Amino acid sequence: MASISREANGSKTIQFVDGDKRRSITLGKVPEKAAVAIRCHVENLLVAKAAGQPIAQETAVWLGKIAKALHKRLAKVGLVQPRNEPESVQLSDFLKGYIDTHCKLKPNTRRNYETTKRLLEKHFGPNRLVVSIHAGHARDYREWLIGKYASATTSREIKRARQFFEYARDCRLISENPFAKIKTGSQRNTSRKHFVDRGTIARVLEACPNVEWQLIVTLARYGGLRIPSELVNLTWADIDWEQNRIRVKVPKKEHLDGHGTREVPIFPEIRPYLERAFEEAPEGCTRVVPRACLGNTNLREGLLRILKRASVDPWPKLFQNLRASRETELMRTDPAHVVYAWLGNSREVAQDHYLMVTDDDFDRAAGKGVQNPVHSDAVSGLQTPSDGNETAVLPAFANNTAVEIPPRGVEPRFSG
Repeated sequence: MASISREANGSKTIQFVDGDKRRSITLGKVPEKAAVAIRCHVENLLVAKAAGQPIAQETAVWLGKIAKALHKRLAKVGLVQPRNEPESVQLSDFLKGYIDTHCKLKPNTRRNYETTKRLLEKHFGPNRLVVSIHAGHARDYREWLIGKYASATTSREIKRARQFFEYARDCRLISENPFAKIKTGSQRNTSRKHFVDRGTIARVLEACPNVEWQLIVTLARYGGLRIPSELVNLTWADIDWEQNRIRVKVPKKEHLDGHGTREVPIFPEIRPYLERAFEEAPEGCTRVVPRACLGNTNLREGLLRILKRASVDPWPKLFQNLRASRETELMRTDPAHVVYAWLGNSREVAQDHYLMVTDDDFDRAAGKGVQNPVHSDAVSGLQTPSDGNETAVLPAFANNTAVEIPPRGVEPRFSG
């Protein structure tokens, strides 16, 4: 398939036919053994090109080690793609390549990476050469962010930029990471924390158009679920009615061993709505909240309409602050390690992004009578069954017949 042509002066050339064209690669005065090895790799490249198959492993390793000049000669005759030399890689191409190589990114993570890409391109320009960006430029970028965004956002973007450029260093596009020594600061933004009290939630629940929306609100506020990711895959088989638990799949942490699921109690605030949703579920429906499959935008807009109907002003981070309010509440009554297990976060994350000091904390410290946060007005009328023949009934559903608790994993009834 390929042959070695030898000149009188000792120079050697690899000759081969690619399609209907005769090609040659000048090697110069190289040892015979080296020329034979190169010919073998050229033949492997021809086979891979003709068959549309991956290059043989030994040839792929060889390509990564050969000199720039020989690689350019192989590229010139169409056997390989030109190398991305540091002097020619543009910022836009590098950032796109970095994101595309991470094929298992979660949708939210991909959106965050795209935001970082957009900001870097906006500041530096998409055609800026990666190798031309140094530490001074990185400091200028940080100051640019500070002038436009909150400190938490600036910190987050600097950390992502550092991550991107560390990859560029690993790929030998740059000799050092320009963001390596740039201080990031805290990612906490306490100004956007908002405790959603039980009175507000009661008004929101009254304004919900159906039990599905009531369940969404209660699972977020009293179950502490992440919305929408932890609602999407929640099925009736995940509801353990007898053990009073909900098995929650955690897409955010499924790549971490032992963190792909967690169990949350069926709190008294949740159970009436969960039972009602089970009774009203369409025949054969397996998902607890089918609406969650429509995505975060749909849920956010829907909740905003409900808040308007309830004459409640929207709070920042609509769903995250519902989860944060529940964690803050639970920390008053339950051991910290138990709360972290139920909510599925670490102590550091809880302290930085979830836990809040509320007016009730000040009232309690001042000796004022504050209702136990675990018992809300919404469920204070629940009758605790004294034997197996009685069923708890929520006041809001008093006109309905009592709901019998189904066994674990039971799906909504099927006809026939």
